[in-house]
Amino acid sequence: MVRKMIRKIFIVVLSLICVISAGCFEGGSHLIITDDGEVFMRNKLIGNPIVANQIENFKESFANKPNVEISPVAENNMSGYEIRLHYPDMKSFKAENFSLYSAKKGKCRGIQQKDGWFFDAYNFDLIFSGERKLSPSESAAIQSMLSQVTFDLVIELPYSADKNNADKSDVSNKMLTWNLAAALIGGSEKPIRFQFKIWHRDKIFLTVLVEILLIAAGIFFHVKKNSEEDEKFLQSMIFKRNVFAGLSIALAIISAYMVL
Repeated sequence: MVRKMIRKIFIVVLSLICVISAGCFEGGSHLIITDDGEVFMRNKLIGNPIVANQIENFKESFANKPNVEISPVAENNMSGYEIRLHYPDMKSFKAENFSLYSAKKGKCRGIQQKDGWFFDAYNFDLIFSGERKLSPSESAAIQSMLSQVTFDLVIELPYSADKNNADKSDVSNKMLTWNLAAALIGGSEKPIRFQFKIWHRDKIFLTVLVEILLIAAGIFFHVKKNSEEDEKFLQSMIFKRNVFAGLSIALAIISAYMVL
């Protein structure tokens, strides 16, 4: 009886806290990946004095990063920090071992990268986990906060995502957004998955240039063979034409295979 009464009092108090602190914080993470493979991360968390300790802990978790920029932010009656980080490539970003982007045994594989000639392929298989599991009574009470809390993960890609499970995406499928507020507050887990490619424009241009030169050489020797009637010369020109035509076709087939 006493235990039930204590539980009811706890639920009432929790509900009251939720009402008082509705809109107490907002934030999220914005990850930008450029077509050169650079990675820019911008995290923000702001709130009122009720969550001041959590915001300070959030800032301290990034304070020891060598390339971090931390700026105080104030909006309306809330204050906090915006934290910016920059990485020259995906390998250096992965090396930081951020919890969200790391592999978790039996749950997700983290960031997988496959390098290629025309493009590098990336597969992000992630899990966002809230702070702790809530009981059914706690979960019911805390729902009143969700409409007042903003906590999103935004991924900005250089090219359209091949696959994704985002809650929202733009028309180009380059800007992907996941709403993490419910998982953060409710202590649940939310899968985050997307795949994309970064194309190597310099290598594509080089391949196209070589293909054009091979075709041009084949045409040149095809025309040249008609300028002489000598049988030996004619056979030489036909041989050279066939060699360059064969190389051109082989390059086209290999290129198509590598792209597809």
